Amino acid sequence: MAKELDKELSSVAMGSAEGFETAESLVSAAAKRGTWVMLKNVHLCTDWLNETFVKKLQTFGHSTHKSFRLFITSEISPKLPTALLRLSDVIVAEASTGIKPSMTRFISGLTKTRLEKSPIRNRLYLLIAWIHAVLEERVRYGWAYELAESDSGNALKVIDDLVAGLMDPDQIPFDALCTTLKVDIFGSKISNPDNQKIIDSMIESVFTKKAFDLQFPLVPGVSNGPTLPDSCTNQKDMLDWISCLPSTTPPTWVGLAEDAEEALDKATAEEIFVKVGKVSEASEVATSK
Repeated sequence: MAKELDKELSSVAMGSAEGFETAESLVSAAAKRGTWVMLKNVHLCTDWLNETFVKKLQTFGHSTHKSFRLFITSEISPKLPTALLRLSDVIVAEASTGIKPSMTRFISGLTKTRLEKSPIRNRLYLLIAWIHAVLEERVRYGWAYELAESDSGNALKVIDDLVAGLMDPDQIPFDALCTTLKVDIFGSKISNPDNQKIIDSMIESVFTKKAFDLQFPLVPGVSNGPTLPDSCTNQKDMLDWISCLPSTTPPTWVGLAEDAEEALDKATAEEIFVKVGKVSEASEVATSK
C-alpha cells in the first residue's frame, strides 16, 4: 500500500530495548514529517506499550502532520492496552497456515540490520524459522504442544550467544546448541516422553554440521522435500528462497501421514456438525417454551 501511494514507510520489529528507542524516534519524526511507521509484533512488549508508548500517542494533537500514519501488528493478546485499541482502527485477520507463510512472517519480523552481520548465523536463523513453522503445522493438525512465539525468540538469542564472532561453521558447538534447544527452549514445557522424542529428532536432523553443505535436505527421506538455499547473505536471499516453497505444505514435511489433511478436514467437519446440532437443539427448546 505504501508503494502504491508513494509513501515513505519505516518498520521496526519490536521486543527489545533497542526496538523501543528506534520506534519512539521514528514515530516522533514521522508525526512531524507526515510519513508512515509500522511496529511489528507489539504483543512482545505490552509493558512498554502501557507504560510509555500509549502515553506518547495521547500527546499528539493538532500539530501532528495530517499524512502521518501508524500501523501496528500484533497477535491477539489480553495484555494489549485498551487505550491503544480505542485509538486505533482494528483489523483482525487469521494468519495463513503452512510452512511458507509461517517462515515468511518469521524472517520478515527480523531486522535487515540483524541479517547483514553473519551468513553463518543467518543459516541457523533459517533453521529456527523452519522448526517454528513445522511446530505450527503440527499444532494445526492437533498435536498437543504449547507453542510460544517467545520460544523461537529465545532460540535466536541462544544462537547469537553461541556463534558470536565465529567465521567457520566447523567451530559451531552443535552438541551444546542442540541440547539447549531440545531441553531449555522447545522442550521446556513437554512432559510427554513421546513428544520429547519428536522434538529431539526434529532438532537433531537439521542442527548439524551438514546443514552447511550444498542442497542440505530439511526433510530426510522424503522425496521432493525442500533443501536449504546456497546463500543466506541477507534477508532478501532468505525471503527469495522461502517464496519458492509450495503454498500448500505436504503433511509429510512435518512428519505426518500423507492423508493427514484429509483426516483433519473430516474431524473439522464432524466438529462443526456437532456444534450445529447443539445450536439446533437449543433453538428447538427455546421455541417450545
